[in-house]
Amino acid sequence: MDSTMKTETTPSNITQTTKKNLYEIIIDDIYSRIQKGDFSYDEPICTEKQLSLQYNVSRITAKRAITDLEHQGILYRKRGVGSFVARDSAVKRPNTPAASQPSNSFTFLLPFDVAKGGLIDTVTEISAKLNTFGYFIGMYITGDNASKEKYTIRQLLEQNTAGIVYYPKSNKIYLDLLNNFVINGKPVIIIDKTTDCSYIHNVVSDNFEGGKLLTEHLISLGHKKITFLSNASIDETSSVRDRFGGYIHTLRKYGISTNAENIVNGLGFLTESAAVSQASNPQLNAVIKGLYDSGVTAIEAENDQVAYSVILSCRELGLNVPKDISICGFDNTAWAQKTDIGITTVSQDFPEIGRQVSQILLSSLKDPSYPPQKVIVPVKLIPRGSTQPPKGM
Repeated sequence: MDSTMKTETTPSNITQTTKKNLYEIIIDDIYSRIQKGDFSYDEPICTEKQLSLQYNVSRITAKRAITDLEHQGILYRKRGVGSFVARDSAVKRPNTPAASQPSNSFTFLLPFDVAKGGLIDTVTEISAKLNTFGYFIGMYITGDNASKEKYTIRQLLEQNTAGIVYYPKSNKIYLDLLNNFVINGKPVIIIDKTTDCSYIHNVVSDNFEGGKLLTEHLISLGHKKITFLSNASIDETSSVRDRFGGYIHTLRKYGISTNAENIVNGLGFLTESAAVSQASNPQLNAVIKGLYDSGVTAIEAENDQVAYSVILSCRELGLNVPKDISICGFDNTAWAQKTDIGITTVSQDFPEIGRQVSQILLSSLKDPSYPPQKVIVPVKLIPRGSTQPPKGM
């Protein structure tokens, strides 16, 4: 920290058009320069000391600006080197002035691009219904970043949004912040993750039923040693936990025993980029080899992307899917059809999710006393070529 006090003035290289704090002015200027391409992704743009000198402000103010940009996911820091521009920094910033977002605008907050996971159909349904009544929906993508997710919700409190549709990264939904929307009569709808909060709307697919359908399908083919495999933690992700619940329930229903070795929970190292590039994954290979060697004949993956990664690993190990081992996914996304055989999966009704969400939003606007809705949307089994009876049957 500077040993002497510094008198702060508005930086001479930028114009102050509205009443803002100095750190906010610096944030706006840095973001504007990023948009213009003034900075390289591979070189540090500044340190706190450099920023302090450049804008003639204290180290405290410079640190506040950098910290806020990091929370927004626009910058990231390398200790001892400086701050770098994040490659997804072009995503629309959440802290636009309230006046720029009219009260007929709803907000959709999600952790990934809407084109992934089938949500484009959900958004299309919501948008079409809302437009009919003179409303529209804007989207903010937090990039699977918990800090950015929380920061965005906090910033949305300052905007005149009519309500929020929120797809949380995990079960952590920042209720302390969401309460402010509820208190002000603005509907909050949690999708994908189950919440037991009695005063917040919740629209989810029937993940428990989906887990049952997949397990019953495998049992009907003759499988008895079936593994449930997830990249996300069952403790932290209710949708995966419910799918696992359907799996366990069905095994018990049919008198099939299981053990801890047949449950692979929270691997945490399976990334979308690795699946896209079809990169070799020695960690996953070791897991799959261990399961196969122990006699496992079928694997239920938490979703289609994970199932696709498992199939790539099987092929690298010389295992034939489905002759040697059957694989299932969940969601019925594009990942389920990236292989020549197609992946057996469960289809979520994304358009129906959109219809339910839009109905809740409009009903909440019409009637402030509209009670909290807990909607479970049915799912459907989609058999494909990745499953068949085990060897010897």
